Amino acid sequence: MDLLKPRQESAHAQLRALMMVACSASNGFARPQRAMLDAIQQVLFETNFDVESLESIDEGALAQACGEPSEARQLIRFMILTAIAEGPPTLEQSRLIDSFSKSLKVDEPAVGVISNLAKKRMIRFRVGFARRAHVRTYLRNSKRLLGGGFPVIKAFLRFRGLLGPDENLASRFCALGDLPLGTLGREFHDHCRDAAIGFSGEKGGFPLGAVYHDFSHVLSGYDISPEGEIKNAGFQAGFCKGDEDFFTTLFANLIHTAGINLTPFEMPVDLGRIAQGTLAVDWLREIKRGSAMSVDLGDNWNFWDFVELPIDVAREKLGVQPIAA
Repeated sequence: MDLLKPRQESAHAQLRALMMVACSASNGFARPQRAMLDAIQQVLFETNFDVESLESIDEGALAQACGEPSEARQLIRFMILTAIAEGPPTLEQSRLIDSFSKSLKVDEPAVGVISNLAKKRMIRFRVGFARRAHVRTYLRNSKRLLGGGFPVIKAFLRFRGLLGPDENLASRFCALGDLPLGTLGREFHDHCRDAAIGFSGEKGGFPLGAVYHDFSHVLSGYDISPEGEIKNAGFQAGFCKGDEDFFTTLFANLIHTAGINLTPFEMPVDLGRIAQGTLAVDWLREIKRGSAMSVDLGDNWNFWDFVELPIDVAREKLGVQPIAA
C-alpha cells in the first residue's frame, strides 16, 4: 500500500473534503478527527493549512483538483478512516463518502462495507469485510503451507480449541527458543511466549498461514497492545501488495478506535484511541515504513529462511527501515 503525496493545490482541495467528513461525525469535529487530519497533513501532504478555516467543496471542484485515479482512491480511503476515528460512521459521513467516490469514479469496496456499518446492517458489514480482509491471505497461505483444504480445517479447529495439538509442528516453533538471543527466531519465540500467543500446531495456536503477522510485530518492533496493533497494522498494510492492503489497517482501526470488534476475542474499547499522543502520526508513518520494504511477508515469504539471522540482518534483507524519530 503506497502513499502518494499530492500537489499542494490538490492537497488543499482534499483537506476541504476530508474536513466535511470529519465535521459530520456524531460528536462533530473532535480530537480524534483533528488527530487524523493533522497526521495526514504532517506525514502525507506535508502541508500546514488551518483546517478549521477551510470551506466545504462540491464534487465537481474536488474531481477537477484530484484527477489522478490512484490519488482519488487514496483520498476516499482516508475519508473512511477519518469517519471511523471515534466510533462507527454516521449516515451523513457514509453519504458524503459515497457521493465523493462516485464523482471521483473510485471503485473502493470499503465504501459499501462502511455504508452497511453506518446503516447498522451488521451481518452484511461483517460478511462484506471478511470477503476483502487479510483473513483471505491467512487461508491462502495455510492451504499452501499445509498442503490442502482439509489440513486448513484441522488448523482452524485447533485454533478454536476443538482439536488436539500437532506435536511435530508445535515442537519446531518451540525449538526457536534455543536460538541465540537477538536472532529473529528467538525474538519471535519470546514475543509469542511473553504475549501468551500459542504457536502454530499448539491447541489455540494460530494457523500456519497467519504466523507472518506476529513476525511482522517482531520486525516492526511493536507489541500487541491496542496502540501496538494499530501501528503494526499500518506497517503490515504498507508491505502488503495485494488488494487486501487497505482492509489490513482498516481492521485494526475499526477494532481499536471505532470500537467494532471483528475478532473472536474480547477487546478493550476506547473510542477515539487514535487521538492519544502521537499515535495517528506514528500509524501513518508505519504505512510509509512498510511500503518501503522489498518483500510482502504475506505473499510466499518463507520465515524459516530468516529465523537464525540476527534480527538487524533480517530487517536489512527485508528492507525494514528504523522507526522514525
